[in-house]
Amino acid sequence: MYTLGFIGAGHLGSALLEGFLTGNVLPAASVCAYDPEESARTSLALKGVTVLDSEADVVSSSKIVVVAVRPSDVRIVMEKIRDVISFNNVLVSVAAGVTMSAIKKHLGKECKLVRAIPNVACEYGKGVTAMAYEMPITYQELQLVKDLFESLGILRVVEERRLNDYIAAASSSSAYFYYMVKSIAEAAVAQGIDPETASQVAASAMIGAAKTLETSKKSADELIASVATPKGTTVEAINIMEKSGFSQIMADAMLACTKRANDMDLINEP
Repeated sequence: MYTLGFIGAGHLGSALLEGFLTGNVLPAASVCAYDPEESARTSLALKGVTVLDSEADVVSSSKIVVVAVRPSDVRIVMEKIRDVISFNNVLVSVAAGVTMSAIKKHLGKECKLVRAIPNVACEYGKGVTAMAYEMPITYQELQLVKDLFESLGILRVVEERRLNDYIAAASSSSAYFYYMVKSIAEAAVAQGIDPETASQVAASAMIGAAKTLETSKKSADELIASVATPKGTTVEAINIMEKSGFSQIMADAMLACTKRANDMDLINEP
């Protein structure tokens, strides 16, 4: 019996698996997986993970089963595993927009179930995961799942109805930062810096700012003030951002993200 099984090894699934393995939480020998794509199976084998022949084989062979497939594929996977899943398994779904109620309806039976909303930075141990669960998962089983995700970064256990808020704040927000870095780099190029240097400088500045936020005891407002000194260069940039409604743009974007997640919950409900 493997400790951990993966169904799906796409972008998010691979990031989670890489994070679990490099975080030394469990060895590759205790992990099995299945993905329908041959290239993904090859990548899994190179990591030392045992590659099985089907989704059902993963469930039959694993204690904790992570379902890391597209939301539109969850129903198909549940139909393939419904005959083999039992209360010996804990099913962990990382699919956005598919509620625990929908998963159990697709299965046609009760099961020990966890929903986790991680982000791709989990691959580097810098992730954020929001998690919800339902009984009858045992304390020991829940602790094992929590230990796995805590090894990837920050973990918050919340009510399921709050998960979509974390999608906007943590899961999708990686793309907001990528967008900001892209915009800074493009503006730097427009001012005469070569594209490669502009991208490197923008990314490095973002990493440095994030590290300062992480390690400093100062608030974001205090850190802004420490850089944007009166009559200096930075304060001119901040003034333009404020006049352009930067904070409201971000709030509107996050509300749109959460609304889409809520809509997906309804679309994927059987």
